[in-house]
Amino acid sequence: MKFIKLNRQSIQLFFQKPLVQIFTIAAILCLLVDSFSRESFPLAVGAVFFNPLIFLYNTLIIAITLTPALFFARRICFYVIVSLLWVIIGITDFILLQFRTTPFTFVDVTMIQSAIGIWDHYLTVWQLILIVLLFSAAVIGCVILFRRTKKLEKPPALRVVKSMILMAACAIVATDLGVALKFLSRNFGNLADAYHSYGLPYCFVNSMFNTGIDKPKKYSEEYVQKIIASIEHTATPIPTPLPTPTLTPMPEKEPERTPNILFLQLESFFDPTSIAGSTFTDDPLPNYRRLMEEFTSGYLYVPSVGAGTANTEFEVITGMNLDFFGPGEYPYKTILLDTACESIGYVLKNRGYGTHAIHNNDGTFYGRHLVFPNLGFDNFISVEYMNPIDRTPLAWAKDKILTGEIAKALDSTKEPDFIYTISVQGHGSYPDKEILTDPVIDLSLPEHLSELYYPLLYYTNQIHEMDDFVAELIEMLENREEETVLVMYGDHLPGFKLTQEDLGGASLFATQYVVWSNFELEPEHKDLEAYQLYSYVLERLNIHDGIINGFHQTQKTSELYLEELEILEYDMLYGKQNCYNGKNPYAPTQMKMGIDPIILTGIRALGSVLEEEAKEILPEEELKLLPNKENTENENPANPTDSRDENIQDTTLSGTPSPTPPTEKENDSFWSFLSKKDDDQIYTVFLLGSGFTPYSYVQVNGKEQETMFVSDTVLTAVMPLPDIGATITIVQHGSDEQVLSSSEPLIITEQLLKNIFPKENPELEGED
Repeated sequence: MKFIKLNRQSIQLFFQKPLVQIFTIAAILCLLVDSFSRESFPLAVGAVFFNPLIFLYNTLIIAITLTPALFFARRICFYVIVSLLWVIIGITDFILLQFRTTPFTFVDVTMIQSAIGIWDHYLTVWQLILIVLLFSAAVIGCVILFRRTKKLEKPPALRVVKSMILMAACAIVATDLGVALKFLSRNFGNLADAYHSYGLPYCFVNSMFNTGIDKPKKYSEEYVQKIIASIEHTATPIPTPLPTPTLTPMPEKEPERTPNILFLQLESFFDPTSIAGSTFTDDPLPNYRRLMEEFTSGYLYVPSVGAGTANTEFEVITGMNLDFFGPGEYPYKTILLDTACESIGYVLKNRGYGTHAIHNNDGTFYGRHLVFPNLGFDNFISVEYMNPIDRTPLAWAKDKILTGEIAKALDSTKEPDFIYTISVQGHGSYPDKEILTDPVIDLSLPEHLSELYYPLLYYTNQIHEMDDFVAELIEMLENREEETVLVMYGDHLPGFKLTQEDLGGASLFATQYVVWSNFELEPEHKDLEAYQLYSYVLERLNIHDGIINGFHQTQKTSELYLEELEILEYDMLYGKQNCYNGKNPYAPTQMKMGIDPIILTGIRALGSVLEEEAKEILPEEELKLLPNKENTENENPANPTDSRDENIQDTTLSGTPSPTPPTEKENDSFWSFLSKKDDDQIYTVFLLGSGFTPYSYVQVNGKEQETMFVSDTVLTAVMPLPDIGATITIVQHGSDEQVLSSSEPLIITEQLLKNIFPKENPELEGED
């Protein structure tokens, strides 16, 4: 037997082989990113010995991404760039796990625009600066490395291609074999567990390519028709213009009811007293607890923990099970962007209901402004259309504003209403230090959870306010004397990294729901999946329309229930739509943003004038709406009405500092510092109208102007005087600057411009 003598030179020659380099780097990267995923290097090392096949499989995946380096002479630079990308994925996963329990998936990359809008809720300015500096340093380092690295001899291209094909084939075979032997899975019920079981590289790549619903093996037109026939009600055509099929109900014991139907999804809402070993100085949820005792209630099993609001929303609105989709997928960011989908919105819309969505956060978050028309909503009231907004210490809008918005939606139609409301007050990230100076409720925790004291203290006091909001909402609904059903539930548990043991054995995926009504509805305790909730409520009201609704109501006890639900979901969203005879009957709605129209009625301009002159220029009722020294001093700086962020004072809504008030020696007048006039003829222009909010901005010929919100009837803009023929509109948008809606334009005429200074002619409105 011939033995190879190992020495330094032979080892160097061995590691100079390109494929050896690739697999060595891949193994190191695999261990590193797994350490980030597990938040522990020792646990990652232990996983290598506990499940070496998974480690080798993930090493192969990373190696495939490194192999294209062999096409380049400066392949070391390519190694570094690809390695940095994997390290960034690992670090990002680690950072996200500090705020939520859901790991980093490729879907998060597609949601980067929404994430940018809320970065300040999770990262400090210094942390953001550090991230930018590190990223910049990495880019600069790569450029320097590219210039300084030596060019190496490239292997023959054909050999490289063969290697890549062989490695890809091995990965495919290993994946299929792993799935067949059940040490791998393509779909994950619990993402966090999957990342630990199958490794970050595989799970992340899987989330990149595995989207939508795979075609079920039994899928066929005949089988779909068999499912439809098995439902107790048969599909019948719907006359135009109603775009959805109705299922004709069988004889009923009780007549149908058409009450207002309200769903209230409470952000991160659960009972903190269920944490084992915790004590509270007062009950955080006295109203909700009483409702659960007196009305229908139970556990609601949701698809995520610590994050994923939109996915619970998806299951509740559509009645579809998210488990059949790709791992970590948000249908709001994929199929629902361009596909109308059967939902409770369409079911009730076809019964003559007005359909409304309400959310006291950005309307563009999760792409809701694009998705809700595909779910049958007539209008969407997001935070950009609300005023005044009271905010939490973390700058999330408080939920109490939703009571008035729900009442406004109910008042907007004569027919019964379906309202889907999404709250935001309980949102994280929760502070790890004391920020509440006088908490209403205090608490104590077992020693192993002591680090949760400040986060849980903040959270508990916020959901206590949310509980007060629930009581106020019910009082408002009772006073309306209209038959109403209100369904309330938490979208997911907060991101406290609690374990099942911490909750006394309760599932981390279970929140609590309650069905309140102001008419007789026999209470019962029933645990439900989120995708069963709306069908259960409609069944209690003897409403059986819709295929998904009818399926849940009639087939939930079938042994093939989940298998056939998957077939229906595939057929409706990705298949041939055999359940609709080959054509989707649902058309996107012409959804309107907001309830009250935003109307621009007049424009006035002021130069540098004294307060006494201003009193002669503007009518008294309008002058009261404008800020002045007296009411500015009396304002509560902790709750300004002209800013979206309570922590930012003396700024306009666009983030530009407001003019600094002068000293008394300069001029003790509001107009002297707000109004401007320089050599370029810049003026403070007052826009008059109705429906304005702190998210209203002035545009002149499509160009946005520096804008400050004064009241719901007055905005100011610092700008040159518009030209004749110019168009002025008021647009609504949030921090991401995506325009949600705009007013009818005000066209500047010669007469209007001539009289723009109200001292000469104060009656401007409506002039042509």
